[in-house]
Amino acid sequence: MHSTQIRRLPPAVVLVFLLAAGCGFRSSGPPEVGHDRGGIPDLRGARVLLLPPQVVVGGHADLERELVFALAERGGDVQWITPERMRDRLDRTPELDIAIDRLAVQPFLAGQLERYGDPLFGELYRLGVVESADLALLPFQVRERVTDDGARLEVSASLLRLRTGRVIWTGVLAGDTGPPGSLAATASAVESLARRVVP
Repeated sequence: MHSTQIRRLPPAVVLVFLLAAGCGFRSSGPPEVGHDRGGIPDLRGARVLLLPPQVVVGGHADLERELVFALAERGGDVQWITPERMRDRLDRTPELDIAIDRLAVQPFLAGQLERYGDPLFGELYRLGVVESADLALLPFQVRERVTDDGARLEVSASLLRLRTGRVIWTGVLAGDTGPPGSLAATASAVESLARRVVP
């Protein structure tokens, strides 16, 4: 049995992580809600790695499950390779040496959104080869914004071309406001992402 527990970090730890990431890359800063850069190709018939959310602050514990469900509900004849399937694959082929729940997403957090290099490039390239996929959807940051009116979840994600290391698209989408940590607010945020990726 595999755990789908999302890695959750305290806000102070995330702040340190973001600052450290900015020291190593030329950066325009992390993207904010409304950011939409690049374009999403027609994914019909494509095999796409759906990577698990990486840096997560807040939201419901079922975030990953809700994301998988929202994308599946959109249809579009997209073959999503789910995180659970990839974990099973990696358990059977440990020589791949890829920790899909702890990917090197520092460049994305620092606002480097055109290309990505090693170690992430090599890891996703190998995973793409064994799964016969050349695209990956990477939700690199999920964070909950709490206001006087409640909380809303913001999802930052990129669509990647695995053979070239090119970032095809990056967007930051938010869901409806609700109680902090609520399932409804989490579902609303991932549904916003799913609608953008699969119109």
